[in-house]
Amino acid sequence: MRYSMIAKSEAPAQGPERRKRRIPEIDDLVRGLEPGRVAQIELGEDEKARLVIEQIFKAGARQGKVVDVWEVGGKLYAEQMVGAAD
Repeated sequence: MRYSMIAKSEAPAQGPERRKRRIPEIDDLVRGLEPGRVAQIELGEDEKARLVIEQIFKAGARQGKVVDVWEVGGKLYAEQMVGAAD
């Protein structure tokens, strides 16, 4: 991998297709996470695991929680990491 840093003014603008919508239920899901409990998430047909996982991590960051997410058998699982910030 190679990368370089450029001025923001030199970067192309993000198109609307690049900006991902926030999934409202994700904030509630992350708010409900607590050590010792795991959220089991079944994706809808039009939902992509990668997008949902990204949204869970972002919601955790907004709420000051460190969250772990994994996928098994077509379902996602999320938990608040023990010893992580409340």
